[in-house]
Amino acid sequence: MAPRSQDSPTAVVLVVEDETLVRMIATDILTEAGYRVLEARDADEALVLLGARNDIDLVFSDCEMPGAVDGVGLAHLVHERRPDLPLLLTSGRMRLAPVDLPPGARFLEKPYRPSVLIDKVETCLATGAVTMEGAPVLPQGMTGQPAIIEGGQIAAAPTPEPDKT
Repeated sequence: MAPRSQDSPTAVVLVVEDETLVRMIATDILTEAGYRVLEARDADEALVLLGARNDIDLVFSDCEMPGAVDGVGLAHLVHERRPDLPLLLTSGRMRLAPVDLPPGARFLEKPYRPSVLIDKVETCLATGAVTMEGAPVLPQGMTGQPAIIEGGQIAAAPTPEPDKT
């Protein structure tokens, strides 16, 4: 993919990765594609940056990181605080289902090619925080554990409201 044009605003991507070499590679790929990149080694650093800056356009995070909060937990915290912020998660050891991620988050399996990373980032930035492909959007009031039904589709059944009298 060609670098972004000088005329277009440069998006800021926060790369959250505990493995230094992997973080450097992702940062280099995104920088060469024309993005401004911030780096964090863990969720704590990422949350500090997100609290201090309002120019971050996308969070790209590894799922498995040391500390009190892993990448999946970070994604949920970010979604609670800034639901408009696109989230892209990655892992080489786990494959996440849509129900494991906050709405709008996308997943990229490691190892990834530079062009695939750039394409995913472009898609996330272009569409913003939208419901993840294939994830059900439940009407308000529908709760409960999702269930896998025929064809691998995810479904949820309404749970009756508890009696509050």
